[in-house]
Amino acid sequence: MKQPLKSVLSALVLALAFPCLTIAAPGGAPWKGELKWQYDAGFGITGTPVVSDGKVFVGDGEGTLHVVNAATGQLVWKFKSGATINGAPAIMDGSVYVGGRDGTLLALSAQNGAIRWEYRSGSGTTPGAIWASPVAADGKVFFCSADGKVYALNARSGALVWSFDTGRELRSSPLYADGMIYVGDYNGLFHAINAKTGKKVWGGGSAGPINAQPTTADGVVYFGSWDGTLQAVRIKGVIPLWKAAVGESVTTSATISGGRIYLGTVTGNLVSLSAGNGAPMWSFNSPGGIHSTPLVADGLVFFGSDQGILFALNAATGKSQWSFATGREILSAPALDNGTLFFGSMDGFLYAIH
Repeated sequence: MKQPLKSVLSALVLALAFPCLTIAAPGGAPWKGELKWQYDAGFGITGTPVVSDGKVFVGDGEGTLHVVNAATGQLVWKFKSGATINGAPAIMDGSVYVGGRDGTLLALSAQNGAIRWEYRSGSGTTPGAIWASPVAADGKVFFCSADGKVYALNARSGALVWSFDTGRELRSSPLYADGMIYVGDYNGLFHAINAKTGKKVWGGGSAGPINAQPTTADGVVYFGSWDGTLQAVRIKGVIPLWKAAVGESVTTSATISGGRIYLGTVTGNLVSLSAGNGAPMWSFNSPGGIHSTPLVADGLVFFGSDQGILFALNAATGKSQWSFATGREILSAPALDNGTLFFGSMDGFLYAIH
């Protein structure tokens, strides 16, 4: 398949500003930032790809879940749900779980897309849109709804196990870690919930909405907010460690790697902080905002910008190594598997880069 003309022209311009350097990829192969294949979804890709069993699963703005061969980009199967799919599908025990803006959580066969069950959140008067990724763990599927509730469903049957009402709209994905669910709400409150019982164990807050999934590493949970801060709390004992100001709204989850934190902001800054104390390490400004949670691998930080550019930065210095232009915004986080990077664009294409 040929790359769209607009992407080719944009890539040529960007190559002058961001020269391609050779960086080692898994297995010793060099990262060149070159197109391996692209799949035409026919509609803007709003979801984040997930790679499982040699296949890439990704949702689009029309509500279609596309499943393509990771090696070739050929369609394996697709399922039309009818409502915009945001975030990443969750995959567990042969099932793929995906939520839509109509508030429906679907369980499909990962092999052929057959419906196993569906659950509708919200009510007739309260919208229950699912804005972010569901999470599958411990025999359950957890997801957040715009009706303000966190839901836990039986992964096999779809039966409700419990729900927790935060009282305010939820647009982030829950995080499961060590028997706990962590989620931030639109009121700026942070909730730590027992994953078995649905009871709140502890909480905290910020001065702005929390719209991105929290992150945990080494017994610490990190959450960013629209108030322009990232907070770190030690889970054992619920001990606040530090609060770092990044100067503008945090729009992605924090990615932790090698003692550093990487996150994106509303005006397009990719920021690196020390995981130990939140001290700033470096900042890289990309065109447009950033809603693509960064991925760190092989000494590089990969992320997409709202102006449709995928960047690869040196993780230690923040210097651009190479970039790849698409036709529209990149809202999804990239996924890495077997030396290939997968990401979707609102131009309607799923890209594989190596």
